[in-house]
Amino acid sequence: MKILSLLVTIFLISGSIFALEKNDTTFTYDLNGDDTRESIKIIANEGEGTITLHISNSKFIYNPVSATEIQASVIKISNKNYLLISNIDYYGFESVLFSYDKKIDSIGSFWSLEKPEVNIKGIIKVNNWLGFWSADYEYHLENNRLIEKYKDEYNISDLLSEHKIMTKEMIYLHSGKMINSKGLYEIKPNTEIFLIKADIRKDCKEEDGWREGCHWYLIKSKDGTEGWIMLKDFQDKVEGIPWAG
Repeated sequence: MKILSLLVTIFLISGSIFALEKNDTTFTYDLNGDDTRESIKIIANEGEGTITLHISNSKFIYNPVSATEIQASVIKISNKNYLLISNIDYYGFESVLFSYDKKIDSIGSFWSLEKPEVNIKGIIKVNNWLGFWSADYEYHLENNRLIEKYKDEYNISDLLSEHKIMTKEMIYLHSGKMINSKGLYEIKPNTEIFLIKADIRKDCKEEDGWREGCHWYLIKSKDGTEGWIMLKDFQDKVEGIPWAG
């Protein structure tokens, strides 16, 4: 069983900030605000692919994508302390937020290319990779659960300006971001197109495969035809998009 060292960073987002770093899996902190410091122990088992969290007499085990290079942070949101555990994966940081009040409660999990940032209002800021571009968005704590907050639309035209994107097959655009929206515009094969905007608020269900496939993109052809289309309906019908793993 391989147990990894842990970097613990404790900081409060409440006007005053301090930090503690040590190569240990055990530290103490008053998580539930009862003026008693709870014993917190985090064990990362790379062989079994598990992270085990002990807070006092409560225990929580979960299976991250990777159990290497674990970082733990205590953050304050709305005058309450939470424990944020992140592990570094190939695609960035995989994080889980926990609360503690006699037992451990998993509030929510999320990904970010860079280390997630928590601002003074307790808002978690992340940036995530979407196959050929990355989007910045936030997580807000609502009813003790993390809720994703996206922009209504992202302008991505400048991100792809150096890439010539061509259709390989016919694609069909909608006048709005609804499959049954009025107007259906054809773009023929061998036509240069431009990706103008993206709306990433809707994900595909797990049974539909890649969650980003249901994101909407505003596309404009070189001859001026313009409309919205889901990624899953054009990703294999064009060439020139700078996909990266």
